[in-house]
Amino acid sequence: MKAAAPPHTDLGTIGTDREQTARGPWGSLRYRSRPVARTPRTGRRTDIRRILALILLFLAALSAAPPVLVAASETDALIQLLVDKGLITVEEAAALRSEPAVQKQEEKDLRPKEFQLTAGKALKLSGYTQARYRQADTIKDTFDVRRARLSLRGDLGSGFDYRLQADFAGSSAKLLDAALGWRYSEGLKVTAGQFKIPFSQENLQSSNKMELINRSLVVGALVARGLDVIGEQNGRDVGIMAGGTWSPGSRPSLVEYAAGVFNGSGINRTDPNDQKDLVGRLVVKPRSGLSVGLSCYEGRYILASAPDKRDIRRRLGAEFAYQAGPFLARGEYIKGQDAEIRKDGWYLLGGWMAVPGKFQLLYRYDAYDPDRDLDGNGSRLDTIGFAWYINKWVFLQVNYDRAGGRLEKTSSDAYIGQLTLQF
Repeated sequence: MKAAAPPHTDLGTIGTDREQTARGPWGSLRYRSRPVARTPRTGRRTDIRRILALILLFLAALSAAPPVLVAASETDALIQLLVDKGLITVEEAAALRSEPAVQKQEEKDLRPKEFQLTAGKALKLSGYTQARYRQADTIKDTFDVRRARLSLRGDLGSGFDYRLQADFAGSSAKLLDAALGWRYSEGLKVTAGQFKIPFSQENLQSSNKMELINRSLVVGALVARGLDVIGEQNGRDVGIMAGGTWSPGSRPSLVEYAAGVFNGSGINRTDPNDQKDLVGRLVVKPRSGLSVGLSCYEGRYILASAPDKRDIRRRLGAEFAYQAGPFLARGEYIKGQDAEIRKDGWYLLGGWMAVPGKFQLLYRYDAYDPDRDLDGNGSRLDTIGFAWYINKWVFLQVNYDRAGGRLEKTSSDAYIGQLTLQF
């Protein structure tokens, strides 16, 4: 009997064992493969279903009114409709549902970290901490937390805003700012409460925005800071101030001004006398990157050792600043009078951003005379600085200070490092 002919064999679907070679980064790999039967019609049908599902999702996204691709509930309903119609399988539906969730989580992980507070109005919480190390001839080597500040800002509507700031470094917390503002226009804003007095550009510069670690000698002595006759007030006082900017047409601000009335006693203090102190500052910006200004202060102070005596406290300052690409130049001259003692000082600072946004080199010459009527009691300070801006939240500063007297042959050295963490 003649044997029955074998069934038709599709060489495209069934084959014998074959030895094949795969090449990759690991070298050549030999393996034996056995082709198996394929189901072309079923595979094509699955591909068509997937393509159709993606097209429907894409069209739904384009027709959505808001900029968001599609709401989560709408996406889920559309996928379920595709399953009910038999266009996609349950497994394929699960994969489609998971893709938006994964994408949303990835986008969330890429966002910058920030603190959000919910209240009747939007609140903005910020702050910074500065950890410092000092090695000097005049003090013992030490680490300390120089500043640990939290600031809260908010908008009350109708042009009103407020700011609160406290410093938690040291043995006790200290309130620095508690101010309420009302803006009528760019040319006029009124601020009341406790805040920085409008005197000296370096005084108005925030401590976490300074290029060098310490402020100049003259600002520390004559602008309500450590060496001032009224003591360390962080350059602040309690009072009311009006200020704003002015520019012709659409040009950037050409003139900035501020004038205020203050107690003259410093932060968290009442005025021990009926007379108020007057402060004013005017800055002109004749060209891009250049500013020049004048500041004045007229008031009186009372020492605890002589409560019945009111002495003159007067200040007058001139300033300039120039920024051109990676180069920075800034300086001030301030003279003052406390009772019968006349004082003055100045500084000049230069900087070069060696690597844009990352590394900055700085130098400042600083001179101060606490009594112009006496010879040989002035002091000078040379500071060489380096700043490394690691990212927008963290930067490191290293300063070398060399201090000495004008007529003295001796000098003292100090090495200071400071790490700032901010948010």
